[in-house]
Amino acid sequence: MNEKLREALAPAINPVQQWMETLEQRERYIVIGGSIALIVMMFYLIVWEPITEKYNQQQTQHEAQRQLYNWMKNASAEINALKSAGGNSMARFRNQSISSLADRSATTTGIKPYIEKIDQSKNGVKVTIKAANFDRVITWLSDLKNKYGIFARKVKIEKSNEAGAVDASITLERPS
Repeated sequence: MNEKLREALAPAINPVQQWMETLEQRERYIVIGGSIALIVMMFYLIVWEPITEKYNQQQTQHEAQRQLYNWMKNASAEINALKSAGGNSMARFRNQSISSLADRSATTTGIKPYIEKIDQSKNGVKVTIKAANFDRVITWLSDLKNKYGIFARKVKIEKSNEAGAVDASITLERPS
């Protein structure tokens, strides 16, 4: 086997050996040292670096996936807890009127002083708000939906005369 390999490589090696014999000893050491350095550098650039780079990339991706999995697991547990708690609390408030729940939520979220009137309608309650902070109105609507299962079916919001405030007309209903 070695003999066949030597015969196959002889046409490429013989000219190199002849050229090396023409060099002085010191030049041969420089060429051999440079060749070894070139081989090591090529091995590093072609083999080692791509492997380690891909490995590091995979480690980073794995860590990100693990963190996402843990977050999703925790979020799932939290969602299930909120569903069970939210379902029970909404059932508790099912018998209470929308106007009393809207009033309770308005007090909690700090929007009650801005409510001008609450009128009963056939399907729910119409609330008129004057000169309220927009963020508080949105917080109040979110609170109604999340705690009591009450939705805003019709919403009309206009800029108020006061800076940063809005006037709103909102119809609140429970889902059928």
